[in-house]
Amino acid sequence: MEVQKTRFGFSDEELKALPTVYRADLFSGKTVVVSGGGSGFGKAIACLLARLGANVAICGRNEEKLAATVSLLESMGAQVFSRSLTIRDPDQVDGFIEAVWDKFGALDLLVNNAGGQFPQMALDFKVKGWNAVIDTNLNGTWYMMQSAARQWVERKTPARS
Repeated sequence: MEVQKTRFGFSDEELKALPTVYRADLFSGKTVVVSGGGSGFGKAIACLLARLGANVAICGRNEEKLAATVSLLESMGAQVFSRSLTIRDPDQVDGFIEAVWDKFGALDLLVNNAGGQFPQMALDFKVKGWNAVIDTNLNGTWYMMQSAARQWVERKTPARS
């Protein structure tokens, strides 16, 4: 008996062609950061933003997935910046946000998408696993937001997160 593998999400071709209610140039001239942009929801968000004209900066831990997403976004005509990092490290986050400003001269929107979890019963969580989830989902999100906000304040630039 052959076991069929369950497929989740959309293919790259589907992401490029899915209908949208937004006008094609909605984010034209805007620069957007999507954490966790190499796969899953982050990749889908980055694709939509690229389709809407944004410069897109993505980060994540998996260099291969990031590189594949960069190729996809560039095939759609987007200007793209990518860096492999962990959002658990505030220094890496600061370096990434500064590099986005260096590349694009702006940062208009931050999408805090990166996150992690373990698909298991709550009673089975080990302390190390729990701390990893909290460090990514809370601290990492905070580091991204704080780093972007510091740049917006220093540069006297309005933005959204």
